[in-house]
Amino acid sequence: MKKFMTAMVFTLALMLVAGSLFAAGTREAAPAVQVGRPTITAMVMSFYGTDLENEHSQTVVQQFEDYTNTHVKFQWENNDVYAEKIGLTLLDVTSMPMLIVNSGNLTANVVDAAKKGAFWDLAPFLEDKAAYPNLSQYNRGVAAGFTVDGKMIGIYRGRELGRNGMSYRQDWADKVGLTKAPETVEEFYDMIYKFTYNDPDGNGKRDTYGIELTKYVGPWDIMQTWFGVGNGWVEQGGKLVPVHQTAEFMTALRWFRKIYAEGLVRPDWPSVDTGTYGNAIKNGQAGVLVDVMDSGRRIWDYFDTNKIPSVTDSTKLASMNLLGPINNKTLATAGHNGYMMISKAGAKTEQDVKNVLHFLDRMNDNTMLVLADRGLEGIQWNLDAEGYLAPITPSPYTVQNSPQVGLNQIVAYIPNTASTDPTTKLTVREIAQNEAYYKMRPLAITNPAAGLLPNSTVQAEVGTQLAQILDDARTQYICGVIDDAGLQAAFKTWADRGGTRLVAEINALR
Repeated sequence: MKKFMTAMVFTLALMLVAGSLFAAGTREAAPAVQVGRPTITAMVMSFYGTDLENEHSQTVVQQFEDYTNTHVKFQWENNDVYAEKIGLTLLDVTSMPMLIVNSGNLTANVVDAAKKGAFWDLAPFLEDKAAYPNLSQYNRGVAAGFTVDGKMIGIYRGRELGRNGMSYRQDWADKVGLTKAPETVEEFYDMIYKFTYNDPDGNGKRDTYGIELTKYVGPWDIMQTWFGVGNGWVEQGGKLVPVHQTAEFMTALRWFRKIYAEGLVRPDWPSVDTGTYGNAIKNGQAGVLVDVMDSGRRIWDYFDTNKIPSVTDSTKLASMNLLGPINNKTLATAGHNGYMMISKAGAKTEQDVKNVLHFLDRMNDNTMLVLADRGLEGIQWNLDAEGYLAPITPSPYTVQNSPQVGLNQIVAYIPNTASTDPTTKLTVREIAQNEAYYKMRPLAITNPAAGLLPNSTVQAEVGTQLAQILDDARTQYICGVIDDAGLQAAFKTWADRGGTRLVAEINALR
């Protein structure tokens, strides 16, 4: 019997190898599935339809499967219809793949499935720092947004938490005599006033203004935090309240109204196309950008690429100061770009869960981060004489036909959003951007209701409409369309249309 079983195992292995080779067709031969190596199934979004099916893709597969000691069976689904596919998958909780990757935040159908016990609670597993040295470093505040009934059903795909802040044209600051970067709201006001009225471009005309603004409301959200306004919600007196019900919000809003009335921002900002955001600074019409730091860095890149001269010294180029926070505060980003869930139907045992988590943890090692984001050594990159990762140029690969395309969709990017060794050689501009990120991480204000909102039936029903009421009211108040009475009327509309119920439910869910 022992000899028979040995022969059967050997025959099965040969059949698996033969099947893999046959399926590969004329492409590079697929790697054999090694006996004893755990297999996990994963439902993943496809953006290009060529995921891990290009030239040299099988080498990529071989490398990540050998490194993680895991065989992965992918179920690629077109991103354009992914939401519908998720919905269909959740209808039959008995036949889910082990790993399900999703974009954005938790949706009502995911929360409903979680409440019915469709997914494993991952927090207890991730307490084992020795088993999962990468994943165990997850940010608890970000993870709260993927918690249902006290259970962490999703591992978020990490993105920089401290991206939001302010940057400004350093040559304009030099031109108007600002010798230090602003640290307080008062100093920030002084800067945007001088950028508006003190001829920062030196052309003798009144044709500039302080802050770059479009209909994109993100800058107002960021600037609010400088006044002590929370991120969406704040805890006061042991209760969670939406920030528009706080005194700090009204202080910020009256300051916004003041800078609008004084002409420190363009008067037509609520109608300016969001797609043009940043152009006013590139074109010398505005001096301050309140946005993610990488947007400020890209403007600086533009100055460098297009050789835009400094207004103080034409032999030098214009530059941006990627400052970051004001009053030691900034608005945290969501901190993620989607999440990954482990289903109980697919991962039937705790060992199955551990196999999936082992794979996900190993994919966050530097070696795998480089493979997922940069591709293959000797084909797409080499190390230069200084030990930096240098892309091979000219490259025959686009994103769509690169060997590793799609692999990054199953990387959690925890604790690092990119490899720390090796790295590419950073420009002065990229170094400044990363320094701003580092500075803002501990200052970034998160949303204390993030883990409760996905569980709210009111939020699911009318959350979008409620948010729009508040955004519209803030814009109208800033621009002087409504006064304090009109603002309070809008707040009452918000309360009557579900806001009061939302506050009650959020606090009941705590």
